[in-house]
Amino acid sequence: MALVAGGASIATVALLIAIKAFAYMVSGSASVLASLIDSLVDAGVSLIGFLAIRQSLKPASADFRYGHGKIEGLAALMQGAFILGAAVFLGFEAIQRLAQPHPVTATGVAIGVMLVSIVLSVLLVAVQNYSLRHAPSLAVKADRAHYSSDILMNAGVIMALLTQSYGAPVWLDSVFALGIAFWMFVTVYGIVMKAVAMLLDRELPQETRMRILEIIRSNPDVHDVHDLRTTMSGMRLDIAFDVEIDPDMTLARAHAVSKKVEDAILLEFPNAEIMIHKDPVGEIDDSRHTVKGVHH
Repeated sequence: MALVAGGASIATVALLIAIKAFAYMVSGSASVLASLIDSLVDAGVSLIGFLAIRQSLKPASADFRYGHGKIEGLAALMQGAFILGAAVFLGFEAIQRLAQPHPVTATGVAIGVMLVSIVLSVLLVAVQNYSLRHAPSLAVKADRAHYSSDILMNAGVIMALLTQSYGAPVWLDSVFALGIAFWMFVTVYGIVMKAVAMLLDRELPQETRMRILEIIRSNPDVHDVHDLRTTMSGMRLDIAFDVEIDPDMTLARAHAVSKKVEDAILLEFPNAEIMIHKDPVGEIDDSRHTVKGVHH
């Protein structure tokens, strides 16, 4: 599903670039130019995301035993750099146009193009939302964040064009383009933070961790659990923890208990890879428990 969403992004943005380029040529609007630049960036972002998804879906190999999922984090950083560069360019262009305003023409055509852009973006976001329900890809999330903001941005461009057609000051068009550049900066921050979280193995949100602990403790043969560690690697959720069980339990029985715990977690987190260490009740000291207040 993630590949389907990536392909849909590329096809959509190609069409958006074509119609927005036409709208800019006939109108000369700075806000339409801002939307066109945003779509050009989207093309690069979507292509990077699509290639990253394909790579991340490769199975583990002899050299990459944990798989290739974290390439999505690297791709998200590249996507952020792409958007940042476009935001800087657009910011300078908007400032120049503030100093030397250009009249806007053919506002009706430009407004029509923006309406079509909104419809296409809404359809694409719907496809991405469906994909994320089945495959939680960071690349798709980054793409969705940008296209979701495009919907609001294109609506804003329509408002700017409408005010121009009713005699608003010419410089208002450039001010709106500057606002779009700022919004792109905000988008970059969110994408980069998620990429860094994946690459540095940041823990999942506390509510997710608490739910995992709740599932583990629901097994009557588990006396306690400790050292829960979680992170995301591409679309895979890595979960590791220690369970305390009856020390007199046979190895076969202990294995069966951990398998039941694993199956219970997979029911709710099907994209998880789970590692379970078994300890006798009360004996939890080992080489991994070295950070006070974290691993115990």
